[in-house]
Order: sequence, then structure tokens, then C-alpha cells
Amino acid sequence: MRLEGQVAIVTGGGGGIGKATCLAFAREGADIVIPEVNMANAEAAAAEIMALGRKCQVIETDVSDGNSVCKMIQETLDLFGRIDILVNNAGIFSYTPIEACTEAEWDRMMAVNLKGPFLCSQAVMETMKVQRSGRIINLGSLAGQVGGLVASAPYSASKAGVMCLTKSLALALGEYGITVNSIAPGVAATEMTKNHPDMIDRIPLGRVADASEVATTILFLASEDGRYVTGATLDVNGGIRMA
Repeated sequence: MRLEGQVAIVTGGGGGIGKATCLAFAREGADIVIPEVNMANAEAAAAEIMALGRKCQVIETDVSDGNSVCKMIQETLDLFGRIDILVNNAGIFSYTPIEACTEAEWDRMMAVNLKGPFLCSQAVMETMKVQRSGRIINLGSLAGQVGGLVASAPYSASKAGVMCLTKSLALALGEYGITVNSIAPGVAATEMTKNHPDMIDRIPLGRVADASEVATTILFLASEDGRYVTGATLDVNGGIRMA
């Protein structure tokens, strides 16, 4: 198993890509921590993880709040004694057009989608430095590369920021044996494709991604297979960016 004996934090791991990532990691031998705001979803995901024979701890966490993040990291260390992998998956989405976007919506999008990964990475880096190893994987987006499609301006801007943050972290942490990468999913099987079925026609592979297909890319970056990859953003979009 590729992650045997490792401890992984997957923010927002109660559903979608986050849950699929938790399950992929657990099948490869990792114990899981799920920081979440939706506790019902997180507990349901935890039950599936524990059914695979792995440990799983759910911690109510607001990734946009530094105190909440630091408390989550400390609780993880108290429980498991180490942190090998951080997946900054938690995020929020909107369709709001630019002219209708409020300052409050902009601030909230940046707080969760961009400040959250910064705070979580900052909080975990000292532990990983001491260990002289670690993997940080951030969730970017096709929207952050092309400026939208159907996503709102603040969402696209926040994800562009995440992918730039990835490079900054990779440069700062490489000497400690810590790799930092991001992935840029395209169109996944979510409400977005139900509302915009025309998007499928723009994908060369002719279908949307399943969350598990995104999770296997994250697993690659988290494992020893991806040990020489850092500062990169991997596209998982079925070729839509070429179309």
C-alpha cells in the first residue's frame, strides 16, 4: 500500500472530490482527518473510511479562521503524532455575474478558497519541516486558468491565487523535502453540469470527470510516485482546455 502508516488531512472531505480522496487514501493505508463544517456529511464519510479498516477523525473546522485551523492541526498531532499529507480541498462556488457580485461574496470566496489553503499550509509546515517530508496538494480549477467558463469572477480569481500560492510554497519548502502541488479539475459530475449540459460538448473525451478520477491524481501527488513533482499544477479536465 502506497500510504501505509501515513496520516492525511483532507479539508472539506465530507463529499465530492474530498470524500473520494479520503477513500482513495484509506484504501492505500492512510489514516484520515476530515476538517469540515458539514458534520453530517463528514461523519458519513468517516464511517466509510473506518469500514475500510482505517482510523478517521472528524474535526469541525472553519478553514478561513486561523484559530480554528491551528486547533485542528494540534488535535491531529495529539491523536496521531504526525502529519504526512495535507489536501486543501475545502471550497465554495458561485455563478454570480460580476455586476451582481457583492463585496461580502468576494470576501467570503477569498477567505475560504484562498486564505484557507494558506492558513492550513502555514499551520502544518513546521511539523513537516521537522519530519523532513510532507505532501501538500491544493485544489485549483480550470476556472482559475481561463477566467471563468460558468464560474463567478471571485471564484476564478481565488483559484488562480491558489495555483500561484502553490508555487510560492513549493519554493519555500522544497529544501525540507516537502512537495507542494495543485490540480486543476475541469468539469466534474456535479450540479454545474446539470445546469450547463452544453459544457460536455466542449470536452474532447466526451464526458465529465468522476470524483474518483480526480482523487487518483491527488493520490499520485501524495505518494512516493510523485516525489519529484513540486510547484506543478496538473490538469484533470478531459482535454477541455485544448478545445
